[in-house]
Parts: sequence; C-alpha cells; structure tokens
Amino acid sequence: MNHLIGREHVLSVAGSHMEAVSQGSGGCLVVEGPFGTGKTQLLRTLAMEASERGLTVIAGQVNGTDQPTAVRILINLLQHLMPDEADFDDLARLDSNPFRLTDRVGELVESAARRRPLVLVLDDVQRIDDVSGLALHGLVQSLAFSPVLWLLARRPVPARSLAQHALGWLTDHAALRLPLGALDDGAVATLCTDVLGAEPDASVLRWADRCGGNPWLVESLMGAFRRAGQVVVMDGTASVVAERLPEGVLTAVAHLLDGMSPAVRRLLVSGRRIGRVFTAEDAAAALGEPALKLSGAVEEAMYAGLVRRDPGGLAFTHEVIEEALVRPLRSFPPEREPVAVTPSAVAAIGTRARGGQQPADLPRTAHGADHRSPAGATAVLVRRPGSVAPAPAPGAAARMPAAPTAPAPQPSGCGCDDLAARTMASLGDVFDDVPRTLAAPLRLLAGAGRGAEASRLAKVALRPGVEASAETQLVLELSRGLRDADCPGMAAELVRRTLTRQDIGEPERAALHGVAEAARLPDGASEAVLAPWDGQPAGADGLPARAPQQATSPAYCSTCERPLWTWLVRALAAADRFDGATAVCETVRQEAERYGEDWPETLWYGHHAQLLAAAGRLQEARGEAEAALRLADRSAPEDSVPARLVLARLSLHRGDLATASDQLRMAERLAPASGGADTVRLNWALAQFHAASGRPAMMVRTLIDVEDRVEPDLLLFSEAPTAAAMLVRLAGQAGLGAEAERAAAFARRVAERNPTVQSLAGGAEHAEGVLRNDMVALHRAVELHRHAARPLAEGSALEDAAMVEQSMGNKTRTVRLLESAMNLYLECGAQRDTVRVQKKLRRLGVHHERGQGPDRPKTGWESLTSAELRVVRAIVDGMTNREAGSSLFLSPHTVDSHLRRVFAKLNINSRVELTRLFLVHETGLAAARRPGSAG
Repeated sequence: MNHLIGREHVLSVAGSHMEAVSQGSGGCLVVEGPFGTGKTQLLRTLAMEASERGLTVIAGQVNGTDQPTAVRILINLLQHLMPDEADFDDLARLDSNPFRLTDRVGELVESAARRRPLVLVLDDVQRIDDVSGLALHGLVQSLAFSPVLWLLARRPVPARSLAQHALGWLTDHAALRLPLGALDDGAVATLCTDVLGAEPDASVLRWADRCGGNPWLVESLMGAFRRAGQVVVMDGTASVVAERLPEGVLTAVAHLLDGMSPAVRRLLVSGRRIGRVFTAEDAAAALGEPALKLSGAVEEAMYAGLVRRDPGGLAFTHEVIEEALVRPLRSFPPEREPVAVTPSAVAAIGTRARGGQQPADLPRTAHGADHRSPAGATAVLVRRPGSVAPAPAPGAAARMPAAPTAPAPQPSGCGCDDLAARTMASLGDVFDDVPRTLAAPLRLLAGAGRGAEASRLAKVALRPGVEASAETQLVLELSRGLRDADCPGMAAELVRRTLTRQDIGEPERAALHGVAEAARLPDGASEAVLAPWDGQPAGADGLPARAPQQATSPAYCSTCERPLWTWLVRALAAADRFDGATAVCETVRQEAERYGEDWPETLWYGHHAQLLAAAGRLQEARGEAEAALRLADRSAPEDSVPARLVLARLSLHRGDLATASDQLRMAERLAPASGGADTVRLNWALAQFHAASGRPAMMVRTLIDVEDRVEPDLLLFSEAPTAAAMLVRLAGQAGLGAEAERAAAFARRVAERNPTVQSLAGGAEHAEGVLRNDMVALHRAVELHRHAARPLAEGSALEDAAMVEQSMGNKTRTVRLLESAMNLYLECGAQRDTVRVQKKLRRLGVHHERGQGPDRPKTGWESLTSAELRVVRAIVDGMTNREAGSSLFLSPHTVDSHLRRVFAKLNINSRVELTRLFLVHETGLAAARRPGSAG
C-alpha cells in the first residue's frame, strides 16, 4: 500500500536535498503536521531512499520520558557507525556538561560525514527534553556546512519548554519546514482505491469525507469496513454498505486517544457530550474541574489537530472521531444520557443558560428522582444536546448550545422544527447569516403557494438573538412572497411581530410599515393567521391541518406529510443555492446518524438525488435514487416517491421509456391522490414521459389547459426552470397557442416575483425566446442558466437557439450552438439528449460520434472530446480564453478547464506546442484524404 499518496511534493523536495547532501551541502528539513498525516511513514520512506542513494542513515525516535535521550540515541548510533575511532566511554563522563557533550558529538558527526554524507533521522521531536533540544539546536547550526542532512518530524505543540523554543528557532531560521496537512479530494479518492483495491463510488467517498482528509483516519476507516465485510466490489467499483462506524475504527480512535494526555481525553469526551460545539468552560463545569485546569488540554488538542476554533467555541476537526466518541453512549435512550456532574457544575451551566440567573434547584430525571453516583456526587440526566435547540444569545453562532441544560419543552407545532433549526447552522458561519441566506429561497417558496412551509422555516430561522437587520431582510422578502400568493394576513402578522423590536433602523421600519399598510390587516385579525407562524402546517381555512403530535425523532415528523427539512432543501435548490441545499442534506444525515435515531433514509436519498439531478449530476443522482429503493423497507412506502420520480426522469434522459413507465406507475400508486408534497414533481415527470413518447398535446394538457381551466402549479416553474420553454415548444407543435402564451406568462410572473434567482429569469427568457423565436432572449437564457449552474437547462436553451439560427440560414453558428449543447449533455450523462443533438448535426453534414464509452483512448489526439476540439480550434485561431468562450458560448473558466485537460491528454504545457500538434494532425488528415493516399 502506498502510504504517501498526496505527499509527492514533499518527497520531491526531500529528494532534491538528498541530492545536494551527496554533493557536499548540508541542510535540515522539519516535517510537521497533526496526528495521522504520515510523518513517521514519510521519514521511513526518506531513510530508505537515502540508503539507496548510498548515504549513511542514522535514525531514531524520541521517547519523551524514558531514557535514552535524543542525544544519547545519536551517540549510540555513532558508536555502531565508527566503533574504533572514538572514546565513547569519555562521552559518558561528559553527560554532566551538555555543552561539551554537544561539541564532542558534533565533531564525531562531522568526522563521519567526511567519509560519507550522513542523513540523521529523528522522529517525534516534539517530545524532546530541554538538554537534547538545545543540543540539537547547536548541532544543526555547527554542521550547516558539512554534508549532513537532518530529517526531523514533529507534531505541533505549544512552545512552552526550552526545547520547543529551540526547535521553533530552528524551524524559523535554520531549517525548511515541510507541512503535512489534509489530503485533497483527489488524493483521498486515490487512497481509498489503494486500500480497497477498486475505484470508490459515492458511498465510499461520503464516508471518507468524514475523515477530513486525514490519511490515517481514511486508511483506518476503509480497512475496518473491508475487514468487517462491509465493502462490495462490482465491476471494479467499491461500495460501502454500512450505516455506522465499524468497530475497528472505534478501537483505532481509542488507541489514538490513549496517546494523548488524560486531560485531553477528558476534554474530548466531555465536550462531545455537550454538543457539536462546546467551550472549555462548559466542559470543565460538566467535569467539576476549574476551567484553568483544562486550558492546557485545549491548546494540546488544537495543536494535535483534534479540535479547531469555531465561532461558538470548539468543534471537532474530524467527524469520524466525533462520531466514535458517541458510540459508547448509545446504550442510553436517544433523548437523555447520564452525565456525572457536581451540583455546582449543574448550577454553573444552568446559570449561563439562563443569562446569569441562578436556578432554584437541580434538574431531575424523568421519574422525578435524583440519581446518586457511587462517589456520592449528584448525577443528573441531561437532555441530549440537539434534541431541543435553545435560543442562542445575541450575536452567537447558530450552532449547538454551549452546554447541556435541563430538559426543555418541545417547540410548539411538531417534532421536525428542531432538526430544521440545527440544519440551518450549516448555512452560515454566524447566526445572522442564516436569515439573510434564506430570504430569497423562502420568498420563492411562499410565492409558489407554500406559504405555511415558508413561514414555519422563517420561525425556526428567526430565533431570539438575530440581528434586527437580518430579521428585517428575511421578513420583508417573505412577506412579499406571501402577498404574491394572496396571503396578506399572514404577511401582515409576520411584519407586525418584527415591528415590536426596538432596535430596528428607521429605513427598515418604514419598509415594514409599508408592507403592513399594503396588507391592511385589521387590528382584530383572527388568531388563525398565527397558526403557520407558530409552527403548525395550515389547512385551506388557515387553521392547523392536524393536531400537534410528538415526533418520533427529529429527522422524521409524525405530524407533517414531509419533514420541514425537505422543504428547506427544495427552497434552496429552487433558488440556485445548491451548496446550501447540499449542506442541509449532509447535516440532516449527520445529525440523525450521530444520535442513532430512526430516520427516513429512503426519503433523504430521494431528495438528495433530486438535488443532484437539478445540478446536472445525473450519474450521481441515479446512484442516490437506487440507494433509496434499496432502503425502501426501512421507511414508509410513500417515502420512495421522490427517488422513483428521479429514476423516471433519468430513464427518460437515457431513452429508457420502459423503466420510466414502471417507476411512474409505482409513484402514482404511492403518492397521495391530490395536494401532496410530490404532486407537482409527479405531474412534471408524467408530462415529460408523454413528451418522450411522442404525445406533445397530452404533455401540455397534463399541466395546463386553457379551455378546461387547468392552471399549472407555480411551484413547477419555480423548481423546473425549463418547464415553461418545454411547454411552449410542445404547445406550438400541437397547435395549442393559448397554452403556449399562458406558460410563458407564468414563467414571467415567477421570475418577476423572484428577481434575484437567475435560473427563473433564465426560464422566463427561454420560454419567451421559444415563443417569439427571439435569439437575444435565448442567448440571455443561456447566460443565466450558466451562472445558475444548471447545465441541462443551459443545453436546452442552446439547442433552441441553434434552431432559430438554422431557420435564419446561419449554419456555422447553428453547428457551434449544437456542439456546445451536446458537450453539456455529454458531461451530464444525458444520453438521449446527446443522441438527439448528434442527429441534428448529422443532418447539417457534421458527424460527431464521440461519446463517453470505454473505447475512447485516454491520451493522444483521439482522446479529445468534441468540446475539447472546439476549444483547441479557437485557441489555435489565436483567441484568448474569454474570446473563445464568447465564440463557443462557454465561460472563460470552462475554456480554461478544457485546455488543462487537453494539455494533460497531449502531454504538453503551452499553447505553442498545442498549435504545432494541431497543424501536424491537420496536415496528416489532409494527406489521408487526398486521392491515392494510403488507407
């Protein structure tokens, strides 16, 4: 196994220094990094390489507490190297005088180096004693001009001792520091391949991502999965079929923590019980220790790379370690775990939680009785961190609470509000970022007729402590969406709540008053208006649709048809916030798995698949949707509907109508008859199936029918930016002009209501361009979809623009537009769309049969894709990246990406070489085409 994946640069630097030493130069390299980054393995590899180069290698490891010291290790090794040339017994008599000892050892090293260059390897120098540290400082300086290379490795530690100050000086002034940090994604994937013996799939990479790029953790995790029989290899691809950490990882983490000081272990275990983010003060209070006693442990844990600073306190650097610390606690009920603390500790934590007020008495257990530990200290059952998210203090980060508190009542409404609150913490570094991030998505959701869900999400986001400006921004945006959806009462009540704040600026207050005035809500408004804001889904009459019930777990809500986090994902994705939606998905899974809770995995995978499909990542979306169906027996049957709809649409992209039909039939059977969360997406998938089956009129009338007064759901145009253009196109083919006009008008309305969402503006321009044959509108749609990172929508707009260009007789531009669309379809894996565009190109006399099959060469001219060849031609014509992008309807960044891949495939590194190879290639093709030429 290659333990040094991702460390090629360090090996190269060290190799050049070895070469310099062999030529008579000296030097010192300090390999530095937190635990598990491969320092020891790197030293071993370098020692072997030095030996193979003919250099003399002296290697040792600092123990830290036991003898021999680092200097004594060096003496012992020198004794083996030159046993007859020095009085080593005399060195023992010099132990009492470290300065004379250092001078003498330096003379011996210099003498040995004159015969053959030396490489002195010393591991774990962070444990070095003061005398040896000073000696090492002097030796490196005195031997700077001798052929001696020092290879030192250490983990960063606080510079408190004399030895660490000496090493710090060396690192800053006399040595070259080689930091070993986290591996990048590519190196992690390669390491997984090395450990598992097969290419990793998405399931493997998701687990590896929890290791934070730490190679030791990745190796330990993947090795444990393999030994536990939880790795499946099919067709050269490895998958992990596990839901929790394997026991082997728990053992490895335990061994890791055994190497830390007891104070660090206490800090980590106590901190993990408090929550995802904790402070040293809260950990000390929970342990019944003075905070000062843990301050050194905090510093040690940070230098070791176990924890990091977070806006709310300390957070674990690696999710695997964080999760491993939870596992031993899972024998207790999910809501509570015993935490042995003293009465004073409980009082201290309670005081902070209540803003300084001393609690009247200690918390009690669910049965009302105190539990006493064997030692006599009071042990109380504290609600598990995260089961209820208490309101953070003003300006605090939207993270887990800093300390456990007594069991708090569940929020009014239903059981999924709390998980939504926790997932929102992933949307911003500080608490006030969350309302600002959600302003546009919630306006979009409300304006699309989902005001109850948007209001509930707003309630969760606007916890006490949010800045007035952040709350005002969210409230103004959401109220506009509610008014667009004809919910003025709900909008006015939302504004009225915010106006009660005294710290709102005058401009914001005036804007809020304007909204309230526009709504004209009378003072005696019905309390039913408050229902959605209080966290309960509202029915058609504004009253709560169901009586509140206790949720079975935070990730699954027994009150709502769909947990609140699903609407958060949908709102963010519809507003082109794919990173935020992905963060929410990941947080939901992490929170559920972290606490061992039952949760609707099938539903989660289905929504994640829909998110990936919207971003054009079709292959990954298929994998997630298939995973959802494999887990379907663990969730309610209707939870598989989102995944089935994704599989149906992906099958349509591949031209597999039979599979699409099967999935749609099953989805129709499982989905509610009307008004369910999946109704809009089901109708859209059915419409696409009719279109693919050659029934344009049925496709249109599935969604919109002017004669029968069937109006499309605005949520459709909000979530599917290409829906309006497709309706317009097929309505035109079916002679349904009124429906075409209506679809374009709906797209304009949605875009105007959400002016900051680029994909909606792109959808409106796209529909208008198809309706009017407007080339300018279609090009605007291409740019807007590109900026929104929606490649399939961009490809569709390019394809429609090509048809307009063709109708105007411009073949060159038609071909370029079609080629750009085909490139996008190829990259997304949309096979049916690719074949359709290839047929259009063939009718124009252009043949592009380059696909993504396994037969394409990996290097050389034949390995280039059609998209890469188009970029090559533009660059050879002398265009800049920006000019090439404008000509090919690509962004300069995309052009640069294509060029880098071309350079790698052709093994070149300049445009001059590219031009030369292109001319040679074209000359060869021309010669092959001449009459009488061979072949």
